[in-house]
Amino acid sequence: MGFIKQHQGSTASALERCKSFTFDVNQQAESLIQWEQRYNQHSSGTFSGYLDELKLGGIHFFEEFTNRTLQQQCCVKHDNLWLGFSLQPQRPKINNSEIIGGQLMTRPSGIEFELITPPDFHIYGLVINKNSLSEEMIGGDNDLWQNQSHTMQASRPNHYVSYELAKLISLLLNNNNSPMGSDSIFGDENPARLSRLTPLITSKVADLLTQTEYGFNEVKVTQQTTQRVISDITHYIKETNSYPLTITELCQITNVSRRALQYCFEQGFGMSPIQYIRDCRLNEIRRLLLNADNELGIADLALDFGFFHIGTFNAQYKYLFGETPSQTIKRSVTYQNPIISQNTSNK
Repeated sequence: MGFIKQHQGSTASALERCKSFTFDVNQQAESLIQWEQRYNQHSSGTFSGYLDELKLGGIHFFEEFTNRTLQQQCCVKHDNLWLGFSLQPQRPKINNSEIIGGQLMTRPSGIEFELITPPDFHIYGLVINKNSLSEEMIGGDNDLWQNQSHTMQASRPNHYVSYELAKLISLLLNNNNSPMGSDSIFGDENPARLSRLTPLITSKVADLLTQTEYGFNEVKVTQQTTQRVISDITHYIKETNSYPLTITELCQITNVSRRALQYCFEQGFGMSPIQYIRDCRLNEIRRLLLNADNELGIADLALDFGFFHIGTFNAQYKYLFGETPSQTIKRSVTYQNPIISQNTSNK
């Protein structure tokens, strides 16, 4: 039997990072925090597995690998909600029901359930405090979510949501040996940034969850509502000289649910509210990078404007403007001192 654990202690901003490598099925079951669970191994051979975990504020993210068929008896602790999903061809079962690709498995705390996982299996998961999630849901979204989350075992397939949640967890864990990863915008050299991350990440999770089957029921939005919502956001940006960083803020400004906000932007701009506000923030960052008086670095600007992963920020910036943030800075001198061509020919 062997057990190896790499642990990064918590900070004042409630960050906990831990990666465990196990060679015994019982230790695998005992390693995951926020759970009561027991694993039985049902395929032959030496067991090995790992858990990569990150706890940030009210959300616990993890990726788990196990190399043998397991029967898992599980129960989430405290007032939390678990969501699990896998992008692999091999499919797990929850309470004897096979989970097909794109489905999210969901169970509230205090209710036991059985999870059967095939050999050589990766599963992503998050455990989120229900109160933290409720604070991100506005109006009808919150009512619908609370009603469904108490009874739901798995959603209908939504490959986009599963993929985006897996990508988010991978970005946070970063899947390498560095405790925080070279691309992570919240390195431990600047722990003050961590307190600003929690609302951004929680809002991102809420955005994705409202796009599952229980968050995208039919919503009727009038043209007048669309015009009013867009006007409210434009007025807010003009009056405050700042941009909302999360969809939750947009919903609070406009007093509509996430689903209604989505339809308003599809009607008004032909794009999602996420894309619209992201493009606005990227444009403002670009203006600051071109300003000779700007003293903030790229990473600080990105976080100030709601981008919590520097690699993703750089990719989105380059996609929109055709150049990297560093390239924008390099040519800022030329921007400040443009060459004006004058036509001196006789007319």
